[in-house]
Amino acid sequence: MPFEPTPEQQIILDHTPEHDARILAGPGTGKSTTMVALLSRLRKSEKPPNAKMLTFTRAATSELAEKLEEVPGDFERPSTIHSFAISVLLQNPGVGGFPEPLRIADTWESKNIVVPTLATRVKVRVRVLKKLIAEMASNWQSLTGVADLEIQDEDRSRFRAVWPEHRTVLGYTLLDELPYALRRALHDHDDLAGIDYDVLIVDEYQDLNACDLEAIRLLHERSGCTVIGAGDDDQSIYSGRKAAPAGIRRFLDDYDGAADYVLSITLRCGKRIIEWASYVIQSDPDRDRNRASLSCLGSAPVGDTALLSFKGNKSEVKGVAALVKGLIDHEGLLPSQILVLVRTDHNRQFSKPISTELEILGIQCCDPHHVIEVLAEPENRLCLEAMRLLVRRDDSLAWASVLNLTGGVGQIFFDYIYEQAKSGVQTFASTLLGQCRREFKGAPKAPAERASGMIETLVGWIDTVSLPEGSGRVAWGAWMLDVLQGWPFSGPTEEFRELVLALDELAEEELTLERYLNQIEPLGRDMALAQADGVRVMTMGGSKGLTVRAVIIVGVEEGLVPRPDSPMGEECRILYVAMTRAREYLYCTWARRRRGPTARSGRGTSNRRCHSHFFDGGPISSEDGPSFIKGRFL
Repeated sequence: MPFEPTPEQQIILDHTPEHDARILAGPGTGKSTTMVALLSRLRKSEKPPNAKMLTFTRAATSELAEKLEEVPGDFERPSTIHSFAISVLLQNPGVGGFPEPLRIADTWESKNIVVPTLATRVKVRVRVLKKLIAEMASNWQSLTGVADLEIQDEDRSRFRAVWPEHRTVLGYTLLDELPYALRRALHDHDDLAGIDYDVLIVDEYQDLNACDLEAIRLLHERSGCTVIGAGDDDQSIYSGRKAAPAGIRRFLDDYDGAADYVLSITLRCGKRIIEWASYVIQSDPDRDRNRASLSCLGSAPVGDTALLSFKGNKSEVKGVAALVKGLIDHEGLLPSQILVLVRTDHNRQFSKPISTELEILGIQCCDPHHVIEVLAEPENRLCLEAMRLLVRRDDSLAWASVLNLTGGVGQIFFDYIYEQAKSGVQTFASTLLGQCRREFKGAPKAPAERASGMIETLVGWIDTVSLPEGSGRVAWGAWMLDVLQGWPFSGPTEEFRELVLALDELAEEELTLERYLNQIEPLGRDMALAQADGVRVMTMGGSKGLTVRAVIIVGVEEGLVPRPDSPMGEECRILYVAMTRAREYLYCTWARRRRGPTARSGRGTSNRRCHSHFFDGGPISSEDGPSFIKGRFL
């Protein structure tokens, strides 16, 4: 369908690129479509500006890229802040302050290699090490030096001494470090390559933290580019990475003379859904009281809404499953058009009983995070690390992972190689391979024999494989499966095969194998979110960016929503985000009493519950869940 802008959208499309601008856009107001249309108009101007689109999440990047493909013209692919940082830093070697070549640890490598081996060297428990890394990342993100009071000074001192050595020996960089490295490079160098843009369009501006915001500001100063920031302070939910709604709220102060635009008519949600969600967001204590609430088009559906109480958590689970079944059987929804959302899900204490009950009813479920489990399977992980070694045989993190996956090697052998690398001022990989050629003289004998056998077999296989020559698009998933036909080890699993083949359809064109490997995990998670066949059971925060016909929010009780250990404003915004994922059906459920694992979530020792105060006095009153379901669907 051709894009027919609303009056609000048309004002934005008339914006002149010589001026900065803020676009405050509520959920479903066509923000992404409007930005793409603006970029298309700029592209057709007499002197088209060199424009770049940035956003925070890969899912948002994919959405923007898909919309750009629908309009004529040659556009640069949108990037996440992290991807843009990588691009600039790689074009300017030496400015990033990290071990080169750049090697980012993925989830499995962080959990199984980086964190435990660093904890051993810092002489702290893994729990404390995670706090130390979180404190360091928090200071990168907030540009402050705030200390976690639960960390002992002596532990912090050892960590600060050991971490630079550890990352140099193993040759890795943490993902959270990249925006900070970009900001530092922009601050220290005024002649960086890769930043020559006239217009910078930044989507999801409310998700940027202090470091991100300063990097954007420095880009503005260094290149003289115009900044157009688009987002919604009502949907700022990433305080965990130090993002806050204040960033987009102060845009007009940060960019003097900037234009200010508003998109306030949602094209997504039914009228009753917007009425309920708008009531909830008014509970945000920090919200601008002058900001207008969302409104709907006159043609918008009414929407079906309910706040449902259940006797206990088991009754609630059965009720949620009955709601899903009713939507499928009586309303004709597909399972993929339904989201079941929970505020927190430690050890899947909320999602597992719901998924189990749905499976009993023959309803397919989808766990968007299952990709992480597939990539963690030992046979799949060994394949991935071998591919890393095909790219670069001296990849220390890959070799450390291979040792981890080799039975009978263990921590003592790893420590031996690490100490040899440290004393010789070498990398882990060069030391390991050098010691292997010398038959690991002085190393623990039994682990050395097992490590030697693995290394020789793996290197022998690597020597038989050649990377494709020349430039152009390579279907790396299919290529990997082809070369793995001569693989001397077990695997990969069928799920892994399906995953990499599916990713061939999503990956950017002309990727190197290295970049493809970097994208397997995040692209796989995006694909699971966007292309699920079953009901998606996930956290409320994880639903951001999704749109479905029906949303069921589970456990909306005081102590869970809001959580007592989180800022009240953010808790309100998380609930608002969850509610506005729904087009037609929005049901919130709560249990009057909880027992078992979910009883320990959120609040103290009492089993008795009441629904969240965010709903008090609102347009939807609580009613008995089983009675509603019986009257509505049975």
